[in-house]
Amino acid sequence: MITVNKPLANTFGWLHGNGTQIEAPASTEEITLTAAAGEERIVALPDSPSARITVSVAENAVLRLIQVRRGGDGGVCDIHVDCAENAHFEWYRVVLGGAASYDNCSVTLRGDGSSFLTELGFRLGGDERYDVNCEAIHLGKKTRSDIHAAGVLRDRAFKILRGTIDLRRGCAGSVGSEMEDVLLMDETVRNQSIPVILCGEEDVEGNHGATIGRLDEELVYYLASRGVSREQVYEIMAQAKLNAVISRIPDEETRLLLTENGAEGETI
Repeated sequence: MITVNKPLANTFGWLHGNGTQIEAPASTEEITLTAAAGEERIVALPDSPSARITVSVAENAVLRLIQVRRGGDGGVCDIHVDCAENAHFEWYRVVLGGAASYDNCSVTLRGDGSSFLTELGFRLGGDERYDVNCEAIHLGKKTRSDIHAAGVLRDRAFKILRGTIDLRRGCAGSVGSEMEDVLLMDETVRNQSIPVILCGEEDVEGNHGATIGRLDEELVYYLASRGVSREQVYEIMAQAKLNAVISRIPDEETRLLLTENGAEGETI
């Protein structure tokens, strides 16, 4: 057994959010990505069952990583990123099911003026499980991190998001933000959100916000009165949340693939 998605700081034990014990993957693919000084790259990786990805973004460089998981047996993805001065890293992750998927993305903003953005979208049903840990470690001055997550849970699906913004001593002028928007389609789903802001510096800003719940019944009633069934209302709103993430993916081929095939293999 191994422990995956262990956060930077332990939370209250009753949350059961201090990592997850799983069977070690049979094999793990090792991937190294780099962006040279001043370079701008977009990398769309084919999904593999388990991978360890090491990313290095040099001064004034930009690297955008895109990953899509379409069900299957899930797997473990472990990403570690180092950003130099004025470097920028973006992680776009869309999870459309998976028996048990585990993602860890740890970004160290080492250089002054470096930044990190993640756009995480998920749509889970049945007994699917998604366990994700995302952390931004602010070391340089005037660094910035933005963690955005939006998704839909139905049936007996389970999701846990651990989001940690670590504002360490010396990172004066830095800003970290985390925002989550989750639609719960059934009362039998389980959703855990564990935001943590660690602060070792005075001149910094940390923010967190979340919108988690079912659709407004007045909205459902209004649309139903105009011939839209309750199930159709939920499907429309569910797809809208996912499309909000998909529309921001900076790769046209990936966007077209997701919007043409839909979250469940159907036309949206």
